[in-house]
Amino acid sequence: GFIGVWDGFVPWGVVQSILKGGVFGLAHAAASGFLKPLAQDGKLPMIVALSFAGAFGGLFQGYVLSPTLLLKTRVMTNDVFRENMNFIKTTWLSLTIGCDVVRNEGLLALMKGSNIFAIKRMFDWFTRYIFSDMFEALLLNFSSTGTLTTGEKIVASLMGGTLSTFSTLPLDVLVAKSQDAKKAGEAVSAWDMFKAELDEKGWGGLGKSYMNGFEARLAHVCLTTIVMKTFAPIVYDMLYGNK
Repeated sequence: GFIGVWDGFVPWGVVQSILKGGVFGLAHAAASGFLKPLAQDGKLPMIVALSFAGAFGGLFQGYVLSPTLLLKTRVMTNDVFRENMNFIKTTWLSLTIGCDVVRNEGLLALMKGSNIFAIKRMFDWFTRYIFSDMFEALLLNFSSTGTLTTGEKIVASLMGGTLSTFSTLPLDVLVAKSQDAKKAGEAVSAWDMFKAELDEKGWGGLGKSYMNGFEARLAHVCLTTIVMKTFAPIVYDMLYGNK
């Protein structure tokens, strides 16, 4: 049923959503505090400083959230959750999956695919920031006031998120493949998976496989970029003043 769309959200998606923004914001703020003064001193372009701050925030976020992503992915790819169960039973089984992973595969299994995921998050946020900033700079050239409205910043974030989706979707698919429930207990190598699929399907089949879920990913990335790149600074200024 429609409620099945939320398979894995309780409890692992809830934990992930609570931690996601805070973990990224903490690492991003720390990196910005180091890189922004360098940009203000003319040692590197500001767009590069902000993009690398986003990349560091994404990298840190990736390692912290990797266990919750693995557990959420195990729920979403486990055949038992395709059976007709009520929400309470689904939630209980989702909770016990964590115990099963640790018991059957060891504690370190929770970090399976974490390197791929962390690198993916790094490129996610690097591309979101740099592409959005590039579009903001482009739109500024057409602005008569020398500033951008909130609507124009949203447009820049949407366009930046779209380019980011195209450039990082293969990594997103690779993470999902590495954390699939069907690969539980197996040693997974990103390169070996990529090579095996290339040998089996060729470049055409590989390209189709690694663009799976494009529409859903596009909506996710664009909305996330708008929230973190455009709305988060607005909310911060509302709370603490534009200093």
